[in-house]
Amino acid sequence: MTDDASIAQLQDRRNPVTPAREVILFEDRLEWVEAGRLERRIALDAVTSVRLSVELAGQQSQVVCRVQSGSGEIVFGSRRAVKPGVWDDNALDFQTLLVRLHEALRPHFDTVRFTEGQTLGFRLLMGGIGIVMTSMAISYMGWMLLKAQSAMMALAGLPFAVIGGYLAFVFRPGRPVPYDPEGLITRFRAVPKTD
Repeated sequence: MTDDASIAQLQDRRNPVTPAREVILFEDRLEWVEAGRLERRIALDAVTSVRLSVELAGQQSQVVCRVQSGSGEIVFGSRRAVKPGVWDDNALDFQTLLVRLHEALRPHFDTVRFTEGQTLGFRLLMGGIGIVMTSMAISYMGWMLLKAQSAMMALAGLPFAVIGGYLAFVFRPGRPVPYDPEGLITRFRAVPKTD
């Protein structure tokens, strides 16, 4: 790997308690640099998957890209944490890096898995929380109705049962959804028409 000029770069901070990092794309590799020190390097010909997902960023959401290889993962997002509860918009730099990364991966499209959505582990965790929440709420409602004979107190568990059921439904395990990397490049490279 040579010391050549970068194609694109992004200043990122995954959460307020971690240090800022720089994600730099070169012609043949993607690097994660933290405080001037190389933390991780992934050669583009070693990339096995690229996953796009939507995650929380404070009270808003952000798009997160996870680039994986056999040696590790580099993660970057469209928002940058500044301090607890405060996030800066990083969408333009994120879009530039994302498009250039996909363009650099063109020779490897047949060997890289491009998916969108949450990982199975995250879906199982959140779905499990939803099931536990619903089960506890239904148990509480049943106990209040049958043992304490208080319909009003039983109704207090209804919102928790609904929220838990919603979580379990939204995060139910499913297949990874593939996306077209060439379509992503075309969509983000398109210039809006002005009449």
